[in-house]
Order: sequence, then structure tokens, then C-alpha cells
Amino acid sequence: MDTKKLVRMANQIAANLDYGQDRAALVQSVADHLRRYWTPDMKQEIVAQQRAGSAELNEAAGMAVAKLAEDQQNAA
Repeated sequence: MDTKKLVRMANQIAANLDYGQDRAALVQSVADHLRRYWTPDMKQEIVAQQRAGSAELNEAAGMAVAKLAEDQQNAA
């Protein structure tokens, strides 16, 4: 899948879920959405891009992807 599209989607999800709640709740909501609705390949790709420093994620999306990275590391 196109990495730019994944980044755009993650950023849009973060923007759409930002109801003014605290930052931690927003990040948790975004991470939950990614866990539920993204395929394993999509999650692996966005995490790999973030680790490489090439994903231009907004703050909330970046923190949510970091949670996905923790999930992957804990599962290994």
C-alpha cells in the first residue's frame, strides 16, 4: 500500500476523532481505530515508516502509531 496514503489516512483519522478531549484520550482513540480497522500489513507499514523517520504524521497520529509499535514489539 502507498505509504503516503497511509500517512494521510492516519492524519485524517486523528483530525476526525479530535473532539477537544485531552491529548491522551485522542491518542488512545486513534490507536484503537487503527487496531480495529487497519490490516496487519497497513499497521506494519506505517510503523516501519515512522521508525525510519519518513512518516509525516501529526502529533496525535504519530503518538498512536508509536502505540502500535509498542504492540508489535510486545507481541514479538
